[in-house]
Amino acid sequence: MTGRFRVSGCLLAMALICAASVGQAASPEPSPQWLAYCTKLYGLWYRYGNHPTFHHTGQRARAELALYRCQNGEYQTGVDELDVLLARNLLAIPPEPRIALTPR
Repeated sequence: MTGRFRVSGCLLAMALICAASVGQAASPEPSPQWLAYCTKLYGLWYRYGNHPTFHHTGQRARAELALYRCQNGEYQTGVDELDVLLARNLLAIPPEPRIALTPR
C-alpha cells in the first residue's frame, strides 16, 4: 500500500512540473513596439472612451485587463480587447505596428 501512494505522489509531482514548464514555453518574445501600441490604444480609450459617471459598465476593468495582458506578453489578446472597446465608443483605431507577433 505504501508503495502505491509513493508512486502516485511521484507521478503527481512530475505532472505538475511538466504542466508548469509547458505553460511558460509558449509565451511570445517581448516586443517594445507592440507594448507601445497597446499602451497607445489604452491611452486613447482612457482619454476619450472612459466616462467618469458610468461606473458599472465593466469597460474600465476590461481595458485595464487588456493592458495587463499586453504587459505580460499577450499582445494579440490585449490589442483585440482594446480594439473592441475603442470601436464600441466610435473611436478611430490607429494602424498596427508592422512587426509580426511570433512565439519563441
